[in-house]
Amino acid sequence: MHRHFLKSLIATILIAMHPSLLKSDDKALVDKPVGYHAIEDVVYGHKDGLALTLDVIEPLQAGEKQNSDKPFAQGKAPNGLGLIVVSSGSWSSRKSDIQEEEENRRLYDHWIQGLVQGGFTLFVVRHGSSPKYIVPEMTPDILRSIRFVRANAKRFKVDPDHLGITSGSSGGHLSLMAAMKGDDGKADSKDPIERISSRTQAVVAWFPPTDLINWNAKKGYTLIELTRPGFFEKVVGKVTDLESQLKEISPIYFATKEAPPLLLIHGDADKTVPLQQSKIMKDKYDELGLKVKLVVHPGGGHSSWPGVMDQYPTVWEWFQTNLK
Repeated sequence: MHRHFLKSLIATILIAMHPSLLKSDDKALVDKPVGYHAIEDVVYGHKDGLALTLDVIEPLQAGEKQNSDKPFAQGKAPNGLGLIVVSSGSWSSRKSDIQEEEENRRLYDHWIQGLVQGGFTLFVVRHGSSPKYIVPEMTPDILRSIRFVRANAKRFKVDPDHLGITSGSSGGHLSLMAAMKGDDGKADSKDPIERISSRTQAVVAWFPPTDLINWNAKKGYTLIELTRPGFFEKVVGKVTDLESQLKEISPIYFATKEAPPLLLIHGDADKTVPLQQSKIMKDKYDELGLKVKLVVHPGGGHSSWPGVMDQYPTVWEWFQTNLK
């Protein structure tokens, strides 16, 4: 392998272990936030004695005004379509106990505003987080949240038969894992929620890891072993057969002809997750004859870029087309 390419690849891998999502300074990117209703900390399950929670973010009705002194723009009226938004950065979910911090994030981060401005009802899902939980233990949390939302669709005024899922970076990875591994429910479960389908009908993934074995090069994961000792234990737990374990948390290996329509968005200057990860996922979909689209933003980095809100009409159209 060329020496300079090797250095570049190692640098990319080192940075890639610290993706951030739903935690960015995007005030300059969202200059006209729209108002919303928030239902905080809805419990969708339990894990080791702890509650698994999500927040419901509902767009305002047409003509309804936000009860606040802050200036708000008017977004689209609720369209009855529900989206699971995976809250994850470096495979960790967090929420501030300081209400002002959460409000600012919902008003100025493009992850929330970009979707609520389109009239979608959002279910911001938090999963069991690293380092207590490894990645294979996170996907079941996301699948559980989908079942819960579907079971309570009438309560939240969304269509139970047409749910979307989205996020970016590690959240995009978990969105893809859930989209690829959704099922029709476990008919023999004592838990009524687990009997419900966890399938989603459309997915939008921003700059997601898709193949942790072939990371920017064939078997690129071997370089991570050299540069980040202990990382794989954090991600997969005790290492027994690393390549097999990485395959088990790579969405590309779970794509089948039943996978939902997929929109990928990726910047070509992303130094955290290489564009190659979205390209090979698109190739897999093409191979299976599935509906897929890859939007590459010139000069786009990771988490956000100037003009990132301009991507959202494409996201709205994708969900509206494939969820109705």
